[in-house]
Amino acid sequence: MAMAQGFTQEQVQSILENIDGSSLIDDKTKLILHLSETITRNAYKIHEGTLQELRDHGCTDEELFEAIAVTSLFNFMDRMADALGAPVENFQEMMQQMGDN
Repeated sequence: MAMAQGFTQEQVQSILENIDGSSLIDDKTKLILHLSETITRNAYKIHEGTLQELRDHGCTDEELFEAIAVTSLFNFMDRMADALGAPVENFQEMMQQMGDN
């Protein structure tokens, strides 16, 4: 998805390696990426205080909902693919074809 926004694979990798130190993304995006990581690793740690802190830093409820929904969807898809033994080869091409239809 980041590459669809104009980032190269190398830029995406550099962001993921050092989210907080990256000059390629703004502070709000950094917070949303940290939220996504927490959802993925420890969803039970997300509570109203977590969301309020993000609101205090300029995130809207709509942005928070979208971040939570997208992260949850990708986590679901990853677990389904793992459980079904789906191949990861040509994943980008498959996603492109789905978007074209």
